Amino acid sequence: MIAPARPKLEVIHDESGFLALQPYWDALLARSAVRTPFLTWDWVSLWWSLAKDSAQLCVGVARDQDGTLLAIAPLCITRSGSGPRGLLRHLTFLGGTGNIGSEGLDFIVPAGQEETLTLLLCQVFARTRVPWDVIDLPVIHEHSPNLAIFEKILRSFDRSGPRNPPHLSHMLALPSSWEDYLASVSGNRRNDYRSKWKKFTTQHAGRPLQAGRDVPVEEAMDALFALHSMRFTHEQSTFLAADAETFHREIARRWIGDGRLMISLLEVDGHLAAARHGFVFDQRYWDYQSGFDPAYGALSIGNLNLAWTAQNAIARGLAEYDHLSGDQPYKRAWSSEVRHLHHLEAFNPRSPAAIVFRLVRSAKRLASRHTTEVAA
Repeated sequence: MIAPARPKLEVIHDESGFLALQPYWDALLARSAVRTPFLTWDWVSLWWSLAKDSAQLCVGVARDQDGTLLAIAPLCITRSGSGPRGLLRHLTFLGGTGNIGSEGLDFIVPAGQEETLTLLLCQVFARTRVPWDVIDLPVIHEHSPNLAIFEKILRSFDRSGPRNPPHLSHMLALPSSWEDYLASVSGNRRNDYRSKWKKFTTQHAGRPLQAGRDVPVEEAMDALFALHSMRFTHEQSTFLAADAETFHREIARRWIGDGRLMISLLEVDGHLAAARHGFVFDQRYWDYQSGFDPAYGALSIGNLNLAWTAQNAIARGLAEYDHLSGDQPYKRAWSSEVRHLHHLEAFNPRSPAAIVFRLVRSAKRLASRHTTEVAA
């Protein structure tokens, strides 16, 4: 009996090879265990178009003997961070660095085939012809079948393990109606919401709106960036960086027509005073960014818009409201469960830059520990 032919690995370094994957990318993602908007072709390819002057493709592709695409490792090599870390060449996910934040990054592998295909794709770590100093795999969902495989494979490199403690990501299971949700919260919280919503509508001529239906998407994005900048500076929020704005305006234009973008807005006293921007994908709302006018803080305008966004998600029949990473009090208040996001790294033992970086980091950690012990 002849054993079935094993799949083979190809490593793509040229843009033409990468672009040739477009017709197959999203269909393969739909069969994967981890499906996020940040792994879609639109997101990844647009990120690459803005980052390619400072990054190199290193995309692993698994094919069968007939050339059929089986799985993808969406990777690149780039520099990331500041200080000593900024000198290291990172082998990381496409979308894993820079001002355009992504979450739930992973290899795109059909569910149930990870033990074969993810293991094969991990060979790209050793087979890439482009030198790297550190493997850096951020924001991996804790339920990813690939997580344990990544951890096992990275142990074969130097000083592997978590780069940071896991980040928290809060989520809210959505009921079938908004009234069902209100019935599930405390009486005080329910009464506070209803009182402020009444003030919003009766005392401030408040109107809840949606981009693409009540407001053109370009106007909604203008309001989002303007309102976000009322509370954060460019130094405090990468969302306000020029490349991030270019990226999100283009994604908004691409996704508003097919319902993958949702921007909920509140108009107060005749002008837009709150905007919340996110994505509809895989029966979830992914809450990405927001802004509101602090002048209406007493009205809890940001919280009212979160409630309006949840109503829109329920109306669309979505199952979950994903707050993405962060442990802010408002996310805890609007959640029913928590997910962890893991960040793994491993260093190239032959890289002088990686060796120096690790020595400097170890010295800093030792000094910090000594200072803490002396203070105690």
